[in-house]
Amino acid sequence: MRQRKPISAGLVLTTSQDNRVNYSKWNELSCRPALAAAGIVKKVSAEAETYGGRSRRYRIYELSRADMFHVLRHTFASTQLEAGESIMSVSAWLGHASPQTTLTHYAHFMPGAGKRGLAATDEWFNQDPQPNVPEKSLASPRTQSMPRSRR
Repeated sequence: MRQRKPISAGLVLTTSQDNRVNYSKWNELSCRPALAAAGIVKKVSAEAETYGGRSRRYRIYELSRADMFHVLRHTFASTQLEAGESIMSVSAWLGHASPQTTLTHYAHFMPGAGKRGLAATDEWFNQDPQPNVPEKSLASPRTQSMPRSRR
């Protein structure tokens, strides 16, 4: 009855019908076999299933979330944040509802966060102190250089 409004998204990978790729099918049919061929994950076994008189053999690989396709999304986000890209931009690129979501998931990927602020504070403390004293004050350098009789 009530349907969600269609969402337009620029997809990097699509099916042959220009639809979004189902991540679990991508991992099962493309990513894991490629990782196994590269020697990153191991093939555990092979099984066969029969559906409607047709048999299909498929391989079973060890499970490793760190080696799955989704890790590319995390790699992209963490690389952008570490390079100093704004949270607002990365949040928009990832399609997050708010920058808070991005911070919750990726703040630990920002090892340089705060370094610019600390450097600015250090520079400020290392400057030669210039006293901010009113001109007519007794502590003013101008009044200290005057002869005592003129003060």
